Amino acid sequence: MAASSGISFLLSSTLVVLVFAGMQLYKGQLGSNEWLTILGGGFGSVLFVLILTAVNNFENFIFGKAFQAQLFPEVFLSLLASMFASGLVHRVCVTTCFLFSMLHLYYINKLSQSQHTPTVTTVPVKQAKKKN
Repeated sequence: MAASSGISFLLSSTLVVLVFAGMQLYKGQLGSNEWLTILGGGFGSVLFVLILTAVNNFENFIFGKAFQAQLFPEVFLSLLASMFASGLVHRVCVTTCFLFSMLHLYYINKLSQSQHTPTVTTVPVKQAKKKN
């Protein structure tokens, strides 16, 4: 069951705070090991998706359902905020956060295209025969 824009905004905002708090709480552990820094970047990319969801749902709530997130400022600022949060954990987390976030953004865009793009059917046009 899908939630409304207002409820989804509240849920994603709450999860943003929880993921950020968890990243800060386990900052020492996430920065201590090579594999855990990659995991910290993964948490940062989850933070990116949650921030982007919160911002877009807030805009949909305020401006109406037809409003769409654009590359600038919504996606760019969400990416900047998540990379900053990852940078507070470890500097390698920033790079992995960027890479994972680009992967998430690709699949979000692919999902959006499959769900919200209308299918267009084309009718083949017969060409007239040329007379020599």
